[in-house]
Amino acid sequence: MDCERKKDIRNKEFNEQVMNDIFTSFGHKYDEIIDQSMYINMIDLMKYTVLTGKQDKQLEHLKDHIGGESIGEKRIYFFHGDPNTAYVFYKDKGNNNTVIHLKREENDWIVLDEQVKKGKKIQYIREKCEDDYFMKRMFHNLYPE
Repeated sequence: MDCERKKDIRNKEFNEQVMNDIFTSFGHKYDEIIDQSMYINMIDLMKYTVLTGKQDKQLEHLKDHIGGESIGEKRIYFFHGDPNTAYVFYKDKGNNNTVIHLKREENDWIVLDEQVKKGKKIQYIREKCEDDYFMKRMFHNLYPE
């Protein structure tokens, strides 16, 4: 298996572990939640903008809520097919789990509630191929041909 594929699998598993910890800290079972919901992330929002060739105010406001640093990806969940209510879930750099409850207004998404709970540190394991690539690159920078 090539390095990119290994990294993709690792990243997906890592993001799932992060989300599981977030949902658990708020008293939910992640496996049950994912059956009743759909989520989007920043990449999904950017793809939509590219596909439509225009910026949508609603989506731009959602981007504002999922921009910034986090451990793992920030996700916007919609439950039971309700497009007017959204929840942003993420783990901050201090391993705190956050959920932000949003409601769609005419031209914006407004914050109804924000909750933060202490989360667990999720171990991020680098693939050996990443370390090999880094070492080769460092060697070539020190000893150019």
